[in-house]
Amino acid sequence: MTTSDDHKMTKQSLQIQELAIAIAAKNLNPAAINPDVIKYTNIIPAEWELAAEPVYRNNLVQVIYKNGIGIIIEPNRINVVEIIGGKPPAEAQIAKIASQLVDKLSQIDYQAIGINPKGFSIFPSETAAYQYMCGKLLAPGSWQEFRGSKVNPSLRLNYPFEKGGLNIDINLVNVQLGEAINSAILFSGNLNYPLVSESTNDRIKQLQTVINNWQNSVGLFQKFILDKFLEVEETTKSASVFQ
Repeated sequence: MTTSDDHKMTKQSLQIQELAIAIAAKNLNPAAINPDVIKYTNIIPAEWELAAEPVYRNNLVQVIYKNGIGIIIEPNRINVVEIIGGKPPAEAQIAKIASQLVDKLSQIDYQAIGINPKGFSIFPSETAAYQYMCGKLLAPGSWQEFRGSKVNPSLRLNYPFEKGGLNIDINLVNVQLGEAINSAILFSGNLNYPLVSESTNDRIKQLQTVINNWQNSVGLFQKFILDKFLEVEETTKSASVFQ
């Protein structure tokens, strides 16, 4: 009797934890968009409770709510962030808030928009996660150690495509689920779409189209990560009666 190794490919899961919609703009004045403006222009529902005191400075406005949604405004960017966790897509409110911000701030010179999902894949151990990074995504070699210490791997990948681009950062992380701390790989995506029209109204329409189709962008990111990065080879022993 002999034994042989059987190989099959299985997929790791990818859990989307956070989503951000980032809108780049020229000559944005955060001081003109204070927390009261955000509230009283009905950009957010009046009943939403703050998770902490708003940060309000000349170069930054940051408002975080107890439901996991945050609005961060800088001199060249508006960010709307939502903690997704296990929330069904239909319950996500990030697109509605981003869309209302664009409607209320329609005079701003918008330049581009990014749909930025973050998701992690849990591995059975720290060793397995490290081996995935340094044995599967990176070529093994002596460069992975320096003075007896292992490299802390981190990757940044860029994929240009028509009408935009996809950037992916890949990092080793620890994730707490309940009381357990798990080793994981974090995939941070940025699907960016420049606004190419010279017309302000057309750029607003492009913005709203990307915002309304955010689930398509996230789905594109998820499928790419699952298909290209998270197929793991499993080896099983099988017995044979043939010599």
